Amino acid sequence: MDNAGGTAEIEKVKGQILAALSHPEAEEGLYFRNFYHLHEEDERPQVCAEQIAILDALKELIADGKVRLDETGDEAIFFLN
Repeated sequence: MDNAGGTAEIEKVKGQILAALSHPEAEEGLYFRNFYHLHEEDERPQVCAEQIAILDALKELIADGKVRLDETGDEAIFFLN
């Protein structure tokens, strides 16, 4: 994939992450697995990307100050900033 395609893809994934974190179900944050694995009862949008792309997008969103990370528990939790 060329860089332009990669940039467009990461922007798409970032938008999906922000949509998932903006959903009322994500008020108390989301674990990493919650972005790509939805349970039947979940109503928030799924992030349609491979895990590495989700990680890369999350890193960029954290660097941009749009997402924050809480690592005080057993698993990291992501929040909308």
